[in-house]
Amino acid sequence: MKYIRGLGVKNYRVLRDVSLGMVTPSPSGNNDSQQPFHTGDPLTPLTVVIGRNGYGKSTLCDALSFIGDCLRGDAEHACALRGGFNNVISTRSNQHENHKLEFQILYDNILYTLCIAADKYNIPYVYAETLSHVNSDFNNSTSMNFFTSNGEGKVVRADSESVSDIKLADSRRLVLSTLGNLNQFPDIVKFRQFLDSWYLCYFKPDAARTTQTPGSQRRLNSYGNNLVNVVQYWENEHKERLDNLLKNILKPAIGITQIETKSTEDGRLLLRFFESDGERPFYLSQMSDGMLKLVAYMLILCDPAPAPFICFEEPENGLYHKLLAAFIDEIRKHCDQQGNGSQFFITTHQPYLVDALKPEEVWILEKDKDGFATVRRASEDTIVRNMVAEGIPLGALWFSEYLDTVEENIF
Repeated sequence: MKYIRGLGVKNYRVLRDVSLGMVTPSPSGNNDSQQPFHTGDPLTPLTVVIGRNGYGKSTLCDALSFIGDCLRGDAEHACALRGGFNNVISTRSNQHENHKLEFQILYDNILYTLCIAADKYNIPYVYAETLSHVNSDFNNSTSMNFFTSNGEGKVVRADSESVSDIKLADSRRLVLSTLGNLNQFPDIVKFRQFLDSWYLCYFKPDAARTTQTPGSQRRLNSYGNNLVNVVQYWENEHKERLDNLLKNILKPAIGITQIETKSTEDGRLLLRFFESDGERPFYLSQMSDGMLKLVAYMLILCDPAPAPFICFEEPENGLYHKLLAAFIDEIRKHCDQQGNGSQFFITTHQPYLVDALKPEEVWILEKDKDGFATVRRASEDTIVRNMVAEGIPLGALWFSEYLDTVEENIF
């Protein structure tokens, strides 16, 4: 299974220098194709980040969203959505050489780096961008697919090893969004498609309750306001899969035996739920937040063509704590699907969810003395590994303050 093995973020709000898994040196925009490579343990198919409030969990999810916004729009657009470049850059990254946003992604053997800066008018642009292949047989050296600096650079065609110049008319746009649409660069196309198909879930029950018009939609959007349209799609295209979801998961967990859509005469599409045959249905407005969340999460997990990378930000909110282990079990089943599984990235502050995890799956966000985030893996702590081996759940260790640094006078 191909998945993200490493992720690095620099100078993005509280994330001044945070890396998870396998990372490389900072992107530079030069043509050095033999950068040394840090061969730390890669990320697992399920990665969960924990930490106190305000330590950067939401910021880490937003950094992933920022990359996607750059791809679908441009660097200026991505910053504008967040209040501008100065609202995104780490507040104390004032030195000229550090006044840049930096991102690194190692996906399978593809290494992608992106560096965003601002010009004298404070307009964000792509300062540097590279895509290369990591060759594990030769000391983890890299072979370049493309590199650019300030919109200019070179691209190498893998089939012929020919080198061509690149010069973008707009330095705010990613080279990846341009070359990723050209069939002569199949590796770049595949990576762009992977990046563009990320699914970041910020499901909001109130958004799911908004009125929709009929029309099936294949995938739930980030906030879930098209939930009823996705159920209609499942009714039309995957009725058997929907029945299995009800029978095997939703009925045992929350007692829902049937879900159906109903079109009204005034052009609205309603979602109806049944707890047993012959009883009156109830509607979205009558569903609890937790029940709606579980329905939405299961539609995401049971998607017949799931996104390759799925991010959940604090999925535990509103869910009964005993459902969290079942939620993680469903994710594990999904990860194990041969050739069709997804990679999951989750942030949480719920010990009951952490109880279902392994030390190598858990990353702990903390803050240094300057107020910026640091991160470490739970499995790096020998005491934690030994205590888990003795049968003590990770969540219990976290609750007992064995995982993160003890802070006195929290209140």
